[in-house]
Amino acid sequence: MAIDAQTIAESLHIDADSTELATLNDLIVTAKTLIKDSVAYSQLDVMTDDQLSAIPLFDSCVKALVTALYYDRTLANGMPKAVDIMIVHLQARLGGI
Repeated sequence: MAIDAQTIAESLHIDADSTELATLNDLIVTAKTLIKDSVAYSQLDVMTDDQLSAIPLFDSCVKALVTALYYDRTLANGMPKAVDIMIVHLQARLGGI
């Protein structure tokens, strides 16, 4: 399942007006980039959203990071532990460093 702003807005019980959806879209892009860079698996950069969606752990990691970024844009408390754990598992599964 591809991650989209509307789905995240519904799961977080956020009013899905154009401003909030634009914010969530930006956070989705940021989260995907952070996760891809953290996993350090070169093939992630060329995978389509459909291919990434075939890796449920990737979607879960993006959702968790988007949620954290929505409520704390600076991640003042650092990366959530759940995201850290999922990144480690993605690294192990995909062969990143």
